[in-house]
Amino acid sequence: MTVKWIGKRMMLGILVLFILSFLSFFIMHASPGSSATAYYGGNAQMLSAAEKERISRTFALDRPLVVQYGAWLMETVQGNLGMSAKEGRPVSAILAERVTNTLLLVGVSLFFIVTGSILLGMEAGMKPNSLLDRGLSSFSIASSSIPAFWLGILFIYLFSLKLGLLPSSGMQSIGGNDDFFDKVRHLIMPAAVIVLTHVGVYARFLQDSVKMEMRSYYVKTARANGVEEREIRSGVLRNALIPYLNYLGMTIPSFFGGSVIVETLFSWAGLGQLMAKSVMVKDYPLLMGGIMLTGIIVVVSLFVIDVLMFILDPKLRKRELGV
Repeated sequence: MTVKWIGKRMMLGILVLFILSFLSFFIMHASPGSSATAYYGGNAQMLSAAEKERISRTFALDRPLVVQYGAWLMETVQGNLGMSAKEGRPVSAILAERVTNTLLLVGVSLFFIVTGSILLGMEAGMKPNSLLDRGLSSFSIASSSIPAFWLGILFIYLFSLKLGLLPSSGMQSIGGNDDFFDKVRHLIMPAAVIVLTHVGVYARFLQDSVKMEMRSYYVKTARANGVEEREIRSGVLRNALIPYLNYLGMTIPSFFGGSVIVETLFSWAGLGQLMAKSVMVKDYPLLMGGIMLTGIIVVVSLFVIDVLMFILDPKLRKRELGV
């Protein structure tokens, strides 16, 4: 891994964020509704035409979109994300309160998805035509077919209303005082929804990769030469993880897209719920800040996956380093 390789990945990440900001800004401002609505929400209907015009001039909303985008971009690069139209507070402060909650939910979910899919996919792939192999194939179809909101509603009905085992919403009980175990109980259902709607797909992908590796020439040669099964498994897993990580990298954004639904359903105070509310009231500064922060998290996640693939794949190292 070289400085040049890292620099190329950083420049690519910056380009992705620029394109994301450009498209998001113009799509957002192309939506119907007046500029005053974006800053006063439902109260905008009580404003006079002169007041709406004054608001547009004050916030430069009467300028061409290209000029507005340029001004927003310059302020964002300097770390100024503006003020939330709805809450009247700095966007950066609001995002700082919410981002840790989303990272907690997505991080815990991703840990169990990766761990579970590797364990299941590896065992099923090493034992073709076994009960686990056939069962995982069926489970992956169910996992990818069940909508997250439907599964979440089912969990709330079963575990909260019927059995009373878990809280139905929020991040802590009233008077919980940031109790660790209380937060864990609130985290179980939203994390379980994300895990169950993703783990089968990733396990199936690794399962197929392992099966392909098991049919390869080097595995047959190793077994013919009496190489221990443990060493064969290690080599198979290492090679199967390369396409697995590539697939994981391509689908990382879906975790954050799915978290919007889950956070809203379970009233989990994260970025997803925040952006969903911002859309309703057209809080443009807060919505843009949330989109960009999510984009940064995704880009950093992809960089970590690129590093792991660089370590695991000797062909990639040779191609990137030119040796």
